[in-house]
Amino acid sequence: MVTQQVEIERKYDVPGSGKPALKLHKLERFTVGEPVEHDMSATYYDTEDLQLARAKVAVRRRRGGSDDGWHVKYQAGSARGEVHHDPLKSAPERIPAALRKLLLGLTLGEELTPVATIDTHRTEYPVLGEDGQYAELCLDTVAARDERAGITRAWTECEAELSRDDLTEKQARKVFEAVEAVLYAAGATPSSSVAKIARALGQDGGDAVRIVTPEHVESTAGEDGRGAGKDADGSSPAGAPEDGERKSSEEFRKAKNKKDKKKSGGKDSGESADPTRKTPKTKDSGKDAATKASDAKHAGEGAQPTGADVLTRMLTRLVGELQAWDFAVRLGAEDSVHQLRVRSRALRSVLQASRDFVAQEVAEDLENRLKLLARVLGDARDQEVARERLETLLQAQSAGLVSTAAAQELREAAEHLGEDAARGVRRELDSPAYLQLLKDLRHLAAGQGFTEEAARHSPKKFARTVLGTALNRVLARAETPVPEDAGEVTVSTMAQVVGERISLPGKDPRQTAVAFEILHETRKAAKSARYVSEALQHAQAKAGKKRVRAAAVAKDYQDDLGVVTDAAVMEEWLARMARSFQRTGRDRYAVGLLHGLELSDLRNGMLEAPEILEDLVEDLRDALPSKD
Repeated sequence: MVTQQVEIERKYDVPGSGKPALKLHKLERFTVGEPVEHDMSATYYDTEDLQLARAKVAVRRRRGGSDDGWHVKYQAGSARGEVHHDPLKSAPERIPAALRKLLLGLTLGEELTPVATIDTHRTEYPVLGEDGQYAELCLDTVAARDERAGITRAWTECEAELSRDDLTEKQARKVFEAVEAVLYAAGATPSSSVAKIARALGQDGGDAVRIVTPEHVESTAGEDGRGAGKDADGSSPAGAPEDGERKSSEEFRKAKNKKDKKKSGGKDSGESADPTRKTPKTKDSGKDAATKASDAKHAGEGAQPTGADVLTRMLTRLVGELQAWDFAVRLGAEDSVHQLRVRSRALRSVLQASRDFVAQEVAEDLENRLKLLARVLGDARDQEVARERLETLLQAQSAGLVSTAAAQELREAAEHLGEDAARGVRRELDSPAYLQLLKDLRHLAAGQGFTEEAARHSPKKFARTVLGTALNRVLARAETPVPEDAGEVTVSTMAQVVGERISLPGKDPRQTAVAFEILHETRKAAKSARYVSEALQHAQAKAGKKRVRAAAVAKDYQDDLGVVTDAAVMEEWLARMARSFQRTGRDRYAVGLLHGLELSDLRNGMLEAPEILEDLVEDLRDALPSKD
């Protein structure tokens, strides 16, 4: 059996090696029930290069306690959650196939092996209110062995987790405030760690973690000499918190330092060692960890960063996000299919704009495979758009114009088609071809396939070149004329349908189809320019203010162009529903009514399209620099 839950919890570090003296009888507004003790052991698994950790995912086999079994803990943005799976009866120590499948986009089929074993003595205290249990306070004494390094680390931590999901934000805050008052009185501080596995591997913890064996190992650095909390590339590991996640801990320390300073008459004896003290802002203080690590690497070798480094950062980030949203799709997370499609299109956009810097055969091959992936994801996304637009159309109708029964039939049909499309996405994500695509993208992100030209460009020249390429593509699409004889022009199926459905003054069906194709391709080019601009910004590469502004202009026109393309998607969906209702003998009045409205919107949008494209070209040329 698989269960999924969203955690609402706070963690705290407890000083010293002994059990803290918690005065739980002083808990304000709440009482504490009889404690229950457990001895638990958990073995954590990962790939050889710790891909799960980098994705902020932890897989463990827990033995003992109330949740014995296999767990997948994950963090997606600010949301954290767990997936639980009961052990297999025939082989309880074997990772269940369902969990392997869930992780496939992250592991790419690589073997999962033990990386750490964590033994925990847990004391659970139920936090009770007048109408039952509100939370659970867990006190954990932890001994963790890093299986690869042969190091055992120990620490004590507390965790307060809400037991009910019906609490208001105010009630939840009161619970945490009551618990924290007692914990802080015992010397506890908000934890900077989000996972035991990160501490087990020496990736974070600081003074809270003690080295038990071997005794000669320094607790302030990783086994390879890295500072705690950093990967080899200088970035935060998957199990460790980013700067924003350390906020509560740092705010607590700031408040405490301020209080101590006040007591000592305004003098701060430990000022030089204060971890919360602000340092002067340097020229590169806005750079992320990966950028700094890359720059430091080249500085150490006596070389300056190049366009190849920028391209590596862009691709590494996007491939990582693609894999993360793959995991979210497999979890069934909201909006995950859309986000996965966005990342696939962003990667294709970067490849298209970087044609001079990636081997031609490599770029073309990856672009084609990403296009096939986007097509599968696009079908599912079109169903999402149709469901959203259907609801808008139904709510806009006068009362009684569309019967309740007819509206329900349309909603059920939309839901059914959406489920079919989602199954198609899951089949694609499990396919060997898709997994090979992810592997090949990771190889490219590592620089396998870059041309020598990439290393010859400075980061600034590279950024200007690729964003300029993307923006010129927008202009080229928007300025494409509709030919007098459009019979030989290749158009998409959607454009062909539009040409058959509506008539425009002075245009035959084929010319109408070509006009829609131009609009659709312009919108896609505008999106591509936006993706390239955003990828460059994340990579800390400056393409110039005017080009960045031009990319923003292109983005501004996306919505105007999208109204027309979304209307085309909805028109085709309603036409499909009309055919289905006719075959099954259901009432087609509601479908016909909505279809007529959508055809009208589509035609009006196409009539306005030439003016929109002209304005886009004019604004884009005004924003772009006249010359480099």
